Amino acid sequence: MKKFFATLLCAALAAAAALGVSACGKSNGTAVNVYAPDGAPALALAELMYEENSFGEDVSYHIVDAGTLASRVTSQKAEENADLIVMPVNMASKVLGSGSDYKMLGAVTHGNLYILANKDAEKLTAANFAAQIAGKKVGVVNLSEFPGVMFKTLLSDYGVTTAELSGVNAQGVTGTDKNYDYFVVPEPAASNKAGVAANELAVVGSVQELYGEGGYPQAVLMAKASLIADKPQFVSSFMAAMVSAGEWLLKDDITADMILGAIKKHYPDPDNTTPQFPNLSKAIVTGCAVRFEASKSCKQAVKELLQKFKGVNAGFAAEVGDSFFYIPDEQ
Repeated sequence: MKKFFATLLCAALAAAAALGVSACGKSNGTAVNVYAPDGAPALALAELMYEENSFGEDVSYHIVDAGTLASRVTSQKAEENADLIVMPVNMASKVLGSGSDYKMLGAVTHGNLYILANKDAEKLTAANFAAQIAGKKVGVVNLSEFPGVMFKTLLSDYGVTTAELSGVNAQGVTGTDKNYDYFVVPEPAASNKAGVAANELAVVGSVQELYGEGGYPQAVLMAKASLIADKPQFVSSFMAAMVSAGEWLLKDDITADMILGAIKKHYPDPDNTTPQFPNLSKAIVTGCAVRFEASKSCKQAVKELLQKFKGVNAGFAAEVGDSFFYIPDEQ
């Protein structure tokens, strides 16, 4: 009799596995892999990772080195590529710009670049920026990457052609360095540098505020076109959760340790990986401008920014058409 019931139990478990049913009802057995680079973009997924939100699927979150992002969407075997991935908007335009295999669901971060100068320097505003920055020496962290191209885009918008830009290392940025009038620094280095009195530095301007109200779409969320077609309700639920995830970061009862802990446990090797934001604070989180804006709302801003990027660095980005964006009929 025991053997009979054991056989029935095994058969029932096998049937449940075949149907993708889990004991807790969280998964239907379909694997969905979500990737994001360590740093500000990872903050956008922090709540989802903290709560291990699965939306009825078998969702796995992966926080990886930014240098590996392109390889997560370019495998010849489609099943090996990310189902959802957060990446810089310029990279997405170049690698996934056709909109055939992936589509943009929305922007998740809107700029984390700040202008630092001696603590006694005048604050930079839209009204005085062009006059103040013209002819000045500016040290830019990651001059050849997003910070540098974005700052050059800002200079172009304001018609500034005489500022002298040089690449600098974030560790060496200090107000006592008289070789530079200003520094362009991303978070978390901006807050860390300005927060140390001995550096004699202060944040005197925000690149995103100077660019325009709402900043600019820096990192975007891309989804496989096949995922959108096969699981539209999952995609809709994920997008809705991304909106609340941005709000979750700023709640008083959500600590920096909670946020960082959620990110760290999704590294490939958590015990041997140094976080991009080792000293995360709520001030830094705020400075990363994490909020989800669906493609319908930011499509034009993305197109305009990519065009501007090409104007200052032709190889940095690619222009995209409407097929690049996912805009559900109900929106």
